Amino acid sequence: MSKIFGIGLPKSGTSSLHEALKLLGYRSKHFPDDMTTENEIRSANYKLSILNRFDAIMDTPIPAIFAQLDNAWPGSKFILTIRPIDAWIESSRRAGFNQAYARPKPGSTVDFYNSILYGCSVFNEERFRWVYESYHKLVYDYFTGTKSNQLLILDFSKEIGWEELCKFLGKTIPEAPFPHSNPLSARIELTQSQKYIIGVLVKLGIDYRWLRSMGHKIRHKMEKKQ
Repeated sequence: MSKIFGIGLPKSGTSSLHEALKLLGYRSKHFPDDMTTENEIRSANYKLSILNRFDAIMDTPIPAIFAQLDNAWPGSKFILTIRPIDAWIESSRRAGFNQAYARPKPGSTVDFYNSILYGCSVFNEERFRWVYESYHKLVYDYFTGTKSNQLLILDFSKEIGWEELCKFLGKTIPEAPFPHSNPLSARIELTQSQKYIIGVLVKLGIDYRWLRSMGHKIRHKMEKKQ
C-alpha cells in the first residue's frame, strides 16, 4: 500500500504541507516521535507501524530514511519542501528546538532523530549547510529516471497554491486557501518562563509545541480586543 512522505528538512514548510494534506482528506502525521516508531527505526524496520493509522508522514526523522521507506512502501509519493538555503539556515537558527535551552537529553528520541538527520544534536551552521546541500543532491539523484514521477518539489520561496500538489496526488482543488503555517508575521518571542519550560520538556523528551499554539491563541485574542 503506497503512502505519502514529506521529505523536506524541518523549517522548510513541513507544517504547511501537513495542514494541506489534512484539508485534502489525508490522515497526516507531523513529527512521529512515538516510542514505537523510534524503536522500529533504531531496529532498521522501515515498515513503520504508525502508517497503519496514517496516510502521510513527515518532518524529522523521515528525510533521513526516505530511500528505505521507498523500498518498504513501493509506489509511494514523496514531497520535498524547500526554501533558499540562507532563509532555511536563519529559520533553523531561530527555531525553539535548536536553542541551547532546548538541547535534547542524550539518548532521547529528539537526540536520536537529530543525530541521524544532521549528525549532531544542536544547531551548527557549518554542519547544517553541508547537510542541506548534500541532502538535496542525494534526493535529486535518487528520484531520477523511472522514479522521477514519485517526487514533487514544493518551493516555499515562491507562491504556493493547490495546483501542483493536487495534480501530483490526483485530487480536486479545494475551496479553502492553501495553508501557510508558522508565517513570519505570526511568530512571537517566547518569554523566559516559556523558554525554561521548553528546556525542561525537551530534556524529558516531551513535545513542547503546544506552547507555541497557546501563544498564538493568546496573541489572537489580544488582537481581537484591540
